[in-house]
Amino acid sequence: MEKDMFWKNVLILLKNKKISQEKMCEDLGMSIYTLRSSISKQVLPRVDVAKTIADYLDSSVDFLLTGKESNEYKERLETLKTKIENIIQEEGK
Repeated sequence: MEKDMFWKNVLILLKNKKISQEKMCEDLGMSIYTLRSSISKQVLPRVDVAKTIADYLDSSVDFLLTGKESNEYKERLETLKTKIENIIQEEGK
């Protein structure tokens, strides 16, 4: 379930980065009580809060929800970058 996965991944990333829940809350201006309640009740945060947490953990909301990074957009950006570089090279000839 996404709710279980979201908080599980947040806690794993916090542990891996050696950041306490208290420190994250302090840095993000969140209440530790709200965080702990959300974790224990498995309540997903609002989208903007989820994004803030993901950014803080150098992750993505997608990863926090699924445990997997979505590479679809990264692949599209790489394809576009290559096309732009090819166009620039052709114009320079």
